[in-house]
Amino acid sequence: METSDISKEIKHLVDSIRYYNACYFQKGISPISDYAYDQLVERLTQLEQAYPHLKLPDSPTEVIGEYPSKGFKVVYHQTPMLSLAKTYSEKEVEQFIIRVKKMVPNGTIDFICEPKIDGVALSIHYENGHLVGAVTRGDGEKGDDVTRHVCQCLPLPQKIQAPPSASFEVRGEAFMPKDVFTELNRMRKAKGEALWANPRNITAGTLKSLDVALVKERPLAFYGYSFYASSYMCPTQEAALALLVTLGFSVAPIYKVCTNITEIMDYIHYWAEHKQNLPVDVDGIVIKVNNLDQQHRIGITSKSPRWAIAYKYQPAMAYSTLEEVTFQVGRTGTITPVAHFRPISLAGTIVGRASLHNADVLAKQDLHLGDKIFIEKGGEIIPQVVGVDFSSRKKTSKPVVFIRQCPACGTPLHREEGTVAYYCPNKQQCVSQLKGALLHFAHRKAMDIHTLGPKTIEALLQAKLVQNVADLYILRYESVHALEGFQALSTQKLLTNIEASKTKPFDSLLFALGIKHVGETVAKKLARHFRSMERLQQATQAELLQVPDIGEKIVQSILDYLQDPYQKAIISGLQAAGLQFALPESVEVLWPLSSKYFVISGTFQMVTRKELTKLIEAAGGRVLSAVSAKVHYLVAGSKAGPSKLAKAKQWGIPILEENDIIKMLP
Repeated sequence: METSDISKEIKHLVDSIRYYNACYFQKGISPISDYAYDQLVERLTQLEQAYPHLKLPDSPTEVIGEYPSKGFKVVYHQTPMLSLAKTYSEKEVEQFIIRVKKMVPNGTIDFICEPKIDGVALSIHYENGHLVGAVTRGDGEKGDDVTRHVCQCLPLPQKIQAPPSASFEVRGEAFMPKDVFTELNRMRKAKGEALWANPRNITAGTLKSLDVALVKERPLAFYGYSFYASSYMCPTQEAALALLVTLGFSVAPIYKVCTNITEIMDYIHYWAEHKQNLPVDVDGIVIKVNNLDQQHRIGITSKSPRWAIAYKYQPAMAYSTLEEVTFQVGRTGTITPVAHFRPISLAGTIVGRASLHNADVLAKQDLHLGDKIFIEKGGEIIPQVVGVDFSSRKKTSKPVVFIRQCPACGTPLHREEGTVAYYCPNKQQCVSQLKGALLHFAHRKAMDIHTLGPKTIEALLQAKLVQNVADLYILRYESVHALEGFQALSTQKLLTNIEASKTKPFDSLLFALGIKHVGETVAKKLARHFRSMERLQQATQAELLQVPDIGEKIVQSILDYLQDPYQKAIISGLQAAGLQFALPESVEVLWPLSSKYFVISGTFQMVTRKELTKLIEAAGGRVLSAVSAKVHYLVAGSKAGPSKLAKAKQWGIPILEENDIIKMLP
């Protein structure tokens, strides 16, 4: 290659890596897979080593992680938070073991293997047993102060009774448990919102969100993996993990001390097959020298410790042909590009489409119709396009460009400053938005009009019998029955279900209206606080902010909705139809478990864990994934986790059996 070509490739790699870093660390999205990203970094590293005179002075190969985010205080780490050297090669793991043993020729070396959690690294600081700070890794030297967020969504001990040192630091990984992620995505799907790609992205987004109320709605977990104190030192990494458990922290429960390469490889291979059974996403295995004194003797580089390496599992990936890119219009008008490709088998399912996120991601991927593309399941859940085989691209292929007009109604798209999403502002006449609003309104957790499905909605819209949700309540039998496919029985069922929905309580109606950021839980809190739509409409910004767990972002969305003339007209139409716009004054809303935190472990006879979670939340309680000092009760069924039981007993947390919790429910 010519020097000019190499220089261009280096610049292209640097620009791409910086862009993906910004997406990953600042925006909480992953346009490409970890594997594809690591390959870019590896290629850039190779070129810089071969042509050092072409290396840029601020190359991303010299940066550990992310730049500090706007809106957060910057905190310098007392000890640099280094990143780990990574490999996808078992041979390189063997070479690491050999290299380390040469560095410590006189003495036995044990290694400790721990799961590599796919989350966000944090440093947690304690003074005299009190939690005083939480900081992200950042660029390794300094990170963002996320103390307020961490105290809202992470089950960490706030006060430690017998700290081993007056001042100490715990490092570990914040993550969203799989079951929490699955439930939140289920709720997003029910509201017609785009699904999150993987738990890691939403963990990063939660810790960097400027809306504290949103943070509270996304329970995260934390596994500690390091302990630092100037006046106290553990002899081994294994002892450090045991100390963290004693202090009240959760650690990854499957770590193992190994004495040779055979045991290490057995551990790697075992968890490659069984990692799906873990409650958290694991994308590899971390191998460390166990003895901390030996770690200090082996030392570190400018970016990573020499005494540790991360072996990463290669993701399930498939190869297909891009046939089409369509643009979906969400219920709130957001436009999402979607790739359609020849159906393939991936991680046990047949897939033929994947979200391309937004205009910025689409432009960066540089897709052409007919491209050979690589598809991966993000977090092994949702398909993503993670790469393109540019070498197979035909010169005549057409590039995919983001649209400028709504595909449903032709209205020019808008993009608010500081956001990544384009949206259609024509909420009154855009058919796609109307469909989404009607489907959300009819959802079982909203107005529960179960006969009002997609086909029925489309028929009503085409016949112009319905233009908004209020029109449902002025439908006439003769008009509906005259539509193709509507028999007497189906017409009557539809109208009966619509009429029955008038009895749904105020909180269900408030959720059904589809106010942006107002989900089922927020709607209940608003209804309980204001008790009527009239009082809610009269509320000021300051009064709305007094509602528990509701932040400025949600408040502004509520105010925008209530001040919109179009939405006001819909509310008036629904009020005229006789829907429930207030809670009965004679009925007090009882939330017997209000402000109580629960952890559920084990299996039960009368209910499933999911059903029990819903019952507790319906009574005002909150279910967390891990036991911590702020938990009020542990609900233990058969085969409850031993570590959860031990922590509950240690902290004096009451342990409830199935009959006990059932008696507490309304």
